[in-house]
Amino acid sequence: MRRGLTILILFFGVLIALNNKFNFMDNTEDNIPENAIRLRIVANSNDIYDQAIKLKVRDEVLEVIRPLIMKTDDVNEARMIIYNHLEDIKKAVEKVLEENELEMNYYVDYGLAYFPAKVYNNTLYPAGKYESVYIVLGEGEGDNWWCVLFPTLCVMDFATTDNDIDSDNVEYSFLIIEKIKEWLKHK
Repeated sequence: MRRGLTILILFFGVLIALNNKFNFMDNTEDNIPENAIRLRIVANSNDIYDQAIKLKVRDEVLEVIRPLIMKTDDVNEARMIIYNHLEDIKKAVEKVLEENELEMNYYVDYGLAYFPAKVYNNTLYPAGKYESVYIVLGEGEGDNWWCVLFPTLCVMDFATTDNDIDSDNVEYSFLIIEKIKEWLKHK
């Protein structure tokens, strides 16, 4: 019994690895555009308080960037807007830290930043270096939050905060099972 389960897990692991290598189940409609600009905020730690601060920084930074980015469809113009407003982004981070009486180092940069792989809505976003506004709070050892800043995909999610999520309506799934379902649909 144990051996059969091990073989089954190994089989599905290989199937997922092959999918990632050869893109058998590529879902291009949800992929991030090549010229996207991301926003990544890394928390000080995974402590509940540090994670809450990260989300407050997210809200404040999006409040600063949202009205500026929504005015353009051109990636080069978006780049210039972000570059010209980096000080405003830093002030937004500083504001959150001051309001919460935190003396914490932080780092705000714009350029290429490493993003870990992420599965969102059954789509795998591969790890790599991407153009982004990159914010690190404190030691930067906590979980990160990221979205696509341009085109304005994360602005749509801005209205939904963690407090708005109804825990009774949370849907759980397993990546392996979802990949098998996807694979069977393509057959």
